[in-house]
Amino acid sequence: MKSYAEQMLELVDMALLDIDQQHKSGKLADTPVSNTNSLLRWITKSIKEKRFETLMAKDLIAWQKLGRSQGSKTGLYARFQTLSDFYGMFFGKDLEVKPVLDKQIEQLMDDMEGLGWSVTNEYDLTESAKSQVFTDGESSFVLCADQCESCFDGGEELVRPMSFYVRGNHAQFVQQALRCGMILHKQTDYKSKVKYHGEYLIYPSNQGPILAEIPLGFSLDEYQPEADSSSPKV
Repeated sequence: MKSYAEQMLELVDMALLDIDQQHKSGKLADTPVSNTNSLLRWITKSIKEKRFETLMAKDLIAWQKLGRSQGSKTGLYARFQTLSDFYGMFFGKDLEVKPVLDKQIEQLMDDMEGLGWSVTNEYDLTESAKSQVFTDGESSFVLCADQCESCFDGGEELVRPMSFYVRGNHAQFVQQALRCGMILHKQTDYKSKVKYHGEYLIYPSNQGPILAEIPLGFSLDEYQPEADSSSPKV
């Protein structure tokens, strides 16, 4: 079965193709309101006809509820375009799915330090009890010392999910992680295992089972992959 990320890309691209075909046939006016209303009808029909795997059901139902409560104000059409661009960067047609490497995490640590963040990876956070990590400054990035080893099984490729604990400017952190070629998946904004920190997960090959965190104001033109690297670059 295809991963969540691959299925999400397939879903949004199918929806956008359907709307594009309606534009070309003259059946649908190309306006934000018309496009969003058409998309909401497409979502409802997809749910009724069970077009997609159960992995997509939660998102489809959430979008349907949003449409019922906010109507054409949801901005779902623009959201689908963003999702297509975002997931297409990593899982688009003819693209090789690449592993997440330890050097990408090291680069993120260096980048956050360069931005004035406190970066800590010296504590073992595998215990179930909440940990209090004392760091300098308002923004901090904490990694579990045990996970820095166990999530790689002695190699350079991430083989199991790894936690990033974040306090401070979350938007900046999400953006910088993407610049290092990593897709973040939010677990909590604030109440995580590390006191006062939120938690994000990264998954092997960036293929998480839930909707990714997308940087505010994301534009595909700002993130282009390097010719000889696995990491998108601004």
